[in-house]
Amino acid sequence: MKQEQTATMLTQSVTRALGILSCFSDEQPELRGIDFAKKLNLTQSNVSRLLTTMVTLGYVEKDELTGFYRLGPEIISLGGIALNHYEIRKQALPELHELERKLGLGANLAILNGGQMFYLAHVDSHKSPRMFTMIGRRNPLHCTGIGKVLLAFADPGKAAQILEEEGMKGYTEKTITVQDELLLQLDQVRKRGYAIENEELALGRACIAAPVRGRSGQVIGGISISGPLSEMDLSRREAELSAILIEATDRISMKMGYITAGYSRF
Repeated sequence: MKQEQTATMLTQSVTRALGILSCFSDEQPELRGIDFAKKLNLTQSNVSRLLTTMVTLGYVEKDELTGFYRLGPEIISLGGIALNHYEIRKQALPELHELERKLGLGANLAILNGGQMFYLAHVDSHKSPRMFTMIGRRNPLHCTGIGKVLLAFADPGKAAQILEEEGMKGYTEKTITVQDELLLQLDQVRKRGYAIENEELALGRACIAAPVRGRSGQVIGGISISGPLSEMDLSRREAELSAILIEATDRISMKMGYITAGYSRF
């Protein structure tokens, strides 16, 4: 009985510690102890004990001047280990750098995770480098180039379920928010082998995305090239950019074990 109680307490502590880590976000990268208590419905004394332990282990840092907590260096170490474990990232990175060098556009790799696209790699355009990383961020599927690729080549039942559960929020006046309209576009994605996103997630930006396939032919991720409307210039460069991108994704697919011979994209 005592062993069961101890195991329960340990499980509870682990759950609460993970809950603390989950409280951090791009919008709230730093939090006070009372913020964790409110978010997790815990007492401040419980939160304080957990935070003290997590600071000691390096998973959380405390700013002694402000009293705010932020994620610690151990999280970065674990993130690096996780990223290095993805074979698709290893094989895609050289191609992303080559796309940026050749086109002067940003290049991205993302996979499907929990009904959203999840960035595994990003190479900034040297013309407009970001002050933050895209790696580890998530975006919706219905209004992003890679998201449309992942939906288009997913099992139809799974794609419909994702759209139903995640919804189709409008981000700009160009965002597609009607499922039937999106399904028609996804059919075009399958026919031509790439997807376009034109100011559907953010005004002034566009992207083209294409699928990466694994050994069995199943789509396991997507690559996109993106940039300002003036740089993408889709009305003039769509054919050129999509052809270069598809060549790159075909090379990555082959590195992932997919045999493209005899495969018709159209």
